[in-house]
This record gives sequence, structure tokens and C-alpha cells, in this order.
Amino acid sequence: MPQPYRLAFGSCSHPALPQPLWPIISSRKPSAFIWGGDAIYADRYAGLNWTAVGLHRASEGGWTITFPPPSVHLDATPDIIRGWYEKQLEVEGYRQFLQGFDVNVTSNDDGIGMETIHSKPIIFGTIDDHDYGQNNGDFTYQFRKESNLAFIDFLFDDITQDSKECALQEANEKDSCGSTVNGDNSRHQKGGRSKISDPMYQRSLDGKGVYGVQLFDFSRKINVDDGNSVLGGGHWVPVSDAMIDPDVIDGASTNDTIVNYSTTHSVAVFALDVRSNKTPWPKGKQHGHSSSALDFLGAEQWKWFRSALANSRARVNIIVSGTQVHTDRFPNDGNVVEEWSKFPESRDMLYDVILNSGVRSPLLISGDVHMSQFLRKDCVRSTDVQKWNDDKRANADPPKRSLIEVTTSGMTHSWGTSFSSQPKHHTWPLWPYSYLVSRTFMTICHYVCPWNEIIIRKMGQEEAMVGRGDGLTGKQYYLGLNFAELEFDFNQEEDSTSDSGAVTVRVFGRKENEPPKLEARWTFDELSGATSLPGMTAKVEEFVSLGQGSSDWICLPYRGLPSAFHYYAAIAIQFVVFCSLFFLPYIVAMGAFVMGRRIWRSVSD
Repeated sequence: MPQPYRLAFGSCSHPALPQPLWPIISSRKPSAFIWGGDAIYADRYAGLNWTAVGLHRASEGGWTITFPPPSVHLDATPDIIRGWYEKQLEVEGYRQFLQGFDVNVTSNDDGIGMETIHSKPIIFGTIDDHDYGQNNGDFTYQFRKESNLAFIDFLFDDITQDSKECALQEANEKDSCGSTVNGDNSRHQKGGRSKISDPMYQRSLDGKGVYGVQLFDFSRKINVDDGNSVLGGGHWVPVSDAMIDPDVIDGASTNDTIVNYSTTHSVAVFALDVRSNKTPWPKGKQHGHSSSALDFLGAEQWKWFRSALANSRARVNIIVSGTQVHTDRFPNDGNVVEEWSKFPESRDMLYDVILNSGVRSPLLISGDVHMSQFLRKDCVRSTDVQKWNDDKRANADPPKRSLIEVTTSGMTHSWGTSFSSQPKHHTWPLWPYSYLVSRTFMTICHYVCPWNEIIIRKMGQEEAMVGRGDGLTGKQYYLGLNFAELEFDFNQEEDSTSDSGAVTVRVFGRKENEPPKLEARWTFDELSGATSLPGMTAKVEEFVSLGQGSSDWICLPYRGLPSAFHYYAAIAIQFVVFCSLFFLPYIVAMGAFVMGRRIWRSVSD
């Protein structure tokens, strides 16, 4: 059989820790591996800031709680960042994965026979805070440009040395290689990929960040001599052919902007940079500030993203973010727990841009949190909600569409092993305690917290609430080491007007030859909003209660908003559990001391 059409995703990988997932990823033979952030851990942990713990008055009224204490990290220098990337490239499993694997493809001659070729995966992705070099990093990081260039070099690791020297320039220097976005320099090729002409590299040189888009067209037949080859009967599309990236289109002629790829068998992956242009998290009395100035992407990246989505004719459009989008976790302090909900206007804008763009089959991929989750929000146009409310709550509910998010995080450390990235927490004598605290705390959180965006799948349930597939039942999360795989079934002819087909999402653990820990299958129609996903229990009245803003769409957890009692009860339980686990070693030590003292006294008497 021909190799299935697959892309792999993963995040949170420390080069100093064991990396058991790469052989499993290689066995799945994906066309590409997309980093979702934290490919390395360049910043250095320096302890906990207990002075920040407490109840703080926000500048615009109300209160905010800071607990548990935020961690303190030392920023990384460019040399440290590049040193960690080199360590990651020396990891045996990762190095072997980059060398590629043999795959079966359909013969170019008759379209029926099979032949075996050797293919290398495309490496693409984005950054989060730890590979950026600053914990909870933002645009104030002094080495932001140098960090961006180091990441681009990591993606193009086997380019020639003179090309690397171009990327090592300081922030106020120009590209001495004299390249342009559409330039051609055969000395800087990686199997057909050119770093120098890649717009992500150009934007990094300009200090704009490392956002970009990569297109895959699985309808193209593989030529063994073609340097662009990937898996699954197709190959990656150079940016000059894809014509999705606005910075490429601006420098192209009118004739060059014609779509040169299949619109029925293509996948576009948009990598967003949530660090280089991010506003710093508010501190102290700044908490509660709801200005539109609080942002993740920055004005220029927003403009680029809107245009790029508008240019895409791909069948599936995947948006990769280093931090989670749908979640709204306690505490409400971005210095402790980072996510898009901490900048609500920015998240509303993200929903509007995606849903207003008209792209087919949008799907969110995120990392950061050291576990895997399947998340779903249902969205309704604010005008439809207002009309429903003005019509005295008509019998017909306003139309909705679902937006799915797949979180895959924790390739070397996770809540099921040890959430900490510090190597000392993964060895004796700290490992047993770290393992107990991590798994116990996060398991309890999933039981008691009102995380209504997490998809629930019941025993024997074959409905689209979660999608068809195998894997664990119940709440769709997995705490162990993991990576995600997306497999595409393009069940459509080129001249067909229907939008059949589906994407299967699988999350694998660390053991080979085991079935996926999580699995779901959604049709392209369901992801595009042409067919509604069943299972929503949120009430229209809840959309009305959130409909006072200026956003075009109102999105809320598909199982509805939590009650205030549930929310605050969960916070209280989290607090008690955290304190109990944190002070457990001291309690055990004190108990052992008291017991030993009693035994000694009884023996003495």
C-alpha cells in the first residue's frame, strides 16, 4: 500500500532528558514534523517567587489571585540558545529521524505499480518561551532577533556553513548574502528548500518574528530524483509555488499568483509566533487591564495572518500556536499559567480572523502544557445571537460552528512523568516524589475543574462529539509523554464539488507497537462548519450573556459555561491539593521524626 498522508506534531523537548518518542515517530513515516514550541530549554530555572503569591487589587477594579508562585528563570544568551540546538541535533533518535526512511509510493509510470524510495521529513514549526530564551517571553527580550535566527538555522540544520554565517549577524546588520524573498541560491538548498529565500528567514532578519506557512500537496506524484519529495504520494510546495505567504506575493508578478497546487489534496500549516511580538504579562496593579494593547502577535503579524488565510485554497488549514487557545485556567495570572484567554481581546480577534477568513477545515494545534488534550469550542455570530435575543428568543437556535483544538505537549517530560523540565527531577532521589506530585495533581484537576472545553467520549459512543476512532474514553486527555499525528483521507476527485474526506488525529505514547492513547476523526465538512457537530450542551442564553463585546463571533466551551460555585470550589480543591502535595515531604519527615522519638523513648524506658 502507498504510505498514508501524515504530518506529525510535538513540543516541549529537553535535549538533556531521554527522548524515547523519535523511533515511534519514524515508524509512522510522516511527511513532516512540526514543532509546536519549546524544541529546547535554553533559559535556566532559578527557583520560585513566593513574594508574588497573594490576592492583588486590579487596576480596573476587582481582584486577581497569584498562586501557585511563579517560577523565576534566567534569560539565555544567543550562544546558550545555539548550544542547546546543537545538543538537540546530536540526539541519536532525532538525528536518525532527520536522515529519513524508505516508503512505498505509487509508480509514476502506470499509477498502479509500487516503488520504494528514501524520503526525508520536512522540519517546520514555531517557538514558545523556552526555545525563545526567556520564560514567559515577550518583545522586551533583548536577544529576540538572535533567538529567531537560531531557530531558523535549527529548521535548516544541514545547510552550508556560509549560509549559517549570514544568519549570525547582529540585529542592526543587513543580510550580506544579498538575497531576496524570491531569490535563488543553489548553494543554500536543503533537498530543494532554500533558507536564504524563505520568508521566515527574511522576517527574522528584519526582527519581525518566526511566523510562516508551509503547504503540502499530496496529489503530486513523487519523482525519485526530485529534491522536493516527501511522503504519502505528494511533496511539500515551495513558497514561490504555494503563493500563500503575503511577503512572497508582494514580490511576484501577476502571472505567478495563479494557484499551482491541488485544492482538494492540500494541507497548509500556519505557524504563529506568540513570543517575539507579545505584550509583557501585566504585573501587580496592572492585572485586570483589558486594553486591546495586550496582544500576542503584534500588528504586522496580524496583518500577515489575515492575508495568508485569505490566500489559502488548501483543503485543510492548520494553525499552530505555542500556547493553548481554547482554555481558561486558574490562576488568572499569565505569569503563572500562560494561555490566550489571559489576553481576551487578542483571543477574540484570533477567532474572528479564522472564522471570517472562509478557509476550509481550520484546525488548531497547540503545545506548552506538558500533556495532550482534545478541546472544542462552539461559535455563533454575534449578530445572530443579537437577532435571536431581539426576536424574543425564537424557537430556532442561531447556526453554530465548532472549532477544534488539539494540544500535544511533553516529548521528554509531562504531568504523567514529571512536569518539570529540570533533569534533577527525573533522577533519584527526587523522581518518585516529582512523579507522584505531577500525576496526582493534574489527574485531580481533570476530575474537579470545570474545563468544559475538553471533549468527552463515552463508552461505545460513535458520534461526532469527539469524532470516530479508537483510544481512551471519557475526558480526552493524556498525561504521559506524547506526540500527535494527523492523517488525511482525501476522499474526493479533482472535479468534484463535494467536500468529503476526513482527518484522523492520533496521540501516541512512549511504547512502541501500542495503539494510540487518544484518537478522533472529523470530516472536512464538520471542521468547515458545513455539517454541525452534535453534542453541544451550551445554551443560547450563555452566548447572549457573552455577546456584549465588539467581536464578530462568540465562542464558548461546547459543554457550556461553568457555574460560579463549581469554579470557586475547584479553586479551593486545587489549593488544598497543591499545598498537601507540596508540604508532603516535610509532613512525612516530621512524622518520621516524631515516631522515631517515641520509639527511642520507649526503648530507653
